Amino acid sequence: MYYLYHYFEKERGPFLNLSDLTDDEAIQLLTDFSAKNRKMARDFNGHEQYMLKRRIVEKRAYSMFIRKGGKPQRQAPYYGILSEDELEEGYEWYLDCGVIKIPIDEFDKSTVSFTYGDSFPTFNPGREEEPEYNLYTYDEIIGIIAKQGMPPLRTEYMSWWSDHTYIEAQIWSDETIDRYRE
Repeated sequence: MYYLYHYFEKERGPFLNLSDLTDDEAIQLLTDFSAKNRKMARDFNGHEQYMLKRRIVEKRAYSMFIRKGGKPQRQAPYYGILSEDELEEGYEWYLDCGVIKIPIDEFDKSTVSFTYGDSFPTFNPGREEEPEYNLYTYDEIIGIIAKQGMPPLRTEYMSWWSDHTYIEAQIWSDETIDRYRE
């Protein structure tokens, strides 16, 4: 059985998206968060540029999901990882990491999209060429898993976001997750 795992900073709580904030609020939050977490300071270097790119990435994912028949109820998704087990590297993303595990069957599948790897490089606004991988519906990602298997675990030679180290889920509805908020 597959689950969606949502990793989050316990101090802030689960199921938040920077894109739900104003640019000033998001940049301040990233600045504060980066001051506490050196890894995040490296990953989110240039907060204004990061937020600009993030909004473009989420807009591209939203548009593609609608074209594939998805029924998003939010403009920006919440994020999770599709897996049978917890992802050890997920705990590295936050200083005091929490995780919520939700069976995939609890979601309306028309409100969840997937990328085989992180969505940021999939829809990176800096890429001029077509992405080598794409956004998928639930049925499509299950077909890919059947053919290719789950992505390999990250190695020390792989970047955490530029390689296929997990299947990211973009959750475009509050309906199911509202039952799991702390």
